[in-house]
Amino acid sequence: FEARNPFVIASNYDGYFDAVAPYISEADYSVVNLETPVANAHLSGYPCFNAPIEYVDELSSAGFDLFLTANNHTLDRRDKGLCQTIARLDSRKLDHIGTYVNIAARNKAIPMVRDINGFKVGFLNYTYGTNGISLSTDAVVDYIDRDRMSADIKKTRASGAELVCVCIHWGDEYKLLPNSHQKSLAEFLKNQGVELIIGSH
Repeated sequence: FEARNPFVIASNYDGYFDAVAPYISEADYSVVNLETPVANAHLSGYPCFNAPIEYVDELSSAGFDLFLTANNHTLDRRDKGLCQTIARLDSRKLDHIGTYVNIAARNKAIPMVRDINGFKVGFLNYTYGTNGISLSTDAVVDYIDRDRMSADIKKTRASGAELVCVCIHWGDEYKLLPNSHQKSLAEFLKNQGVELIIGSH
């Protein structure tokens, strides 16, 4: 595919994940941060991403079970791209969490609890921001908000989750150590009873 930028983006990802696929598929449930839209628009790289659906297909083939969609590139193709990405994940019948076409869809998706090897595990996904791009429709991005997170955790626990896993897109890009905000937020989540905090960015 020809992108707007002067380079070609691959549309065939066969074999890209062969080296790690055994580790991914061996897990009882594998989670991946999908840090790009897969929208029906021109394919593009940095700074505003948009990947072909074949990329998602190969991630799924490699063994990933849950796709996280709340991250700083969620709105790279604006609200339309967010909704198209969700539609494409739904068309593949893939689990995903973090963005929604509207609040009703979010209310239906949360809590997300999966039975994993005999344990009921609840998943939540939030992002610190979307690179300054704001929503303009009824679409929903799960931004970091302590009140919302607290309510979601309680709802997830009440639905039977024995373990709650919060997947959170946070921190300073290219920095290997957590900043004070991350440390404070991690302590907050711990105090809310969260067992697993998985960070990305």
